[in-house]
Amino acid sequence: MTEICDKLGPIYLKKPTMEDWIKNESGFNAKWNYPNACGAMDGKHVRIRAPAFSGSNNYNYKNFYSIVLLAIVGPDYQFTAVDIGSSGSQSDGGVFARSPLGASFESGTLGLPPPKAVGEKLLPHVILSDDAFSLKPNLMKPYPGKFLPANQRIFNYRMSRARMTVENSFGILSARWRIFHVPIQADIELVKLIVRAAVILHNFLISKNEMMEIAADGPHNENQAFQDLSQQEISGGILSGSQVRDEFCNFFNGEGSVSWQNMSII
Repeated sequence: MTEICDKLGPIYLKKPTMEDWIKNESGFNAKWNYPNACGAMDGKHVRIRAPAFSGSNNYNYKNFYSIVLLAIVGPDYQFTAVDIGSSGSQSDGGVFARSPLGASFESGTLGLPPPKAVGEKLLPHVILSDDAFSLKPNLMKPYPGKFLPANQRIFNYRMSRARMTVENSFGILSARWRIFHVPIQADIELVKLIVRAAVILHNFLISKNEMMEIAADGPHNENQAFQDLSQQEISGGILSGSQVRDEFCNFFNGEGSVSWQNMSII
């Protein structure tokens, strides 16, 4: 596994450049009808055995021990950027905020392209997330609530459709490497190495067009090693993030509408 990470990692899990983000954006626009999206982000708990002398450090809210795989995924189910190994006891927001990935995002050094026109509006490039993350100008999440107006439901549908890429990527990873179906019996450093090697091999196979048939929400389930992160309260960047989200919403309900979207929210 060390050799996989050392030899294949610099090729198939390298630090993304602006050109990589631009390529992702082109794919999300063409395949998923979401312009200016450079990736879809989510985090999953990877089940592990109870580490020696760890106390509650890795014991999560679902009552098992875990580390977190936080990932940004591209339009073709490839992992673009990952953070592996945060303690399962942390909240999802804490995982992202404390990770090198989150630090790069907050400092503006992630390398996302500059704003680009979406319809008639100049909008930032964004990462698509869910309710577990905070709304920010470069980090989109769905409108909250159940009884939303039609235009917001359309936005949520369009975003959810594009975000299937990250759910499906976790699903492919879990289905392909059956070690993720049970708690991994190894010390934490070795578990991190196993997860990184699996992600690298996943990207290698994707690059060779070795895809798997998957359900719309991915083949993973509650009995496998991957578990969803918990939600957190919204904090930070709400006003400007809300404005960006509203502009995407306006675009999806106007110039950027697609023929099937109204049927999808009935």
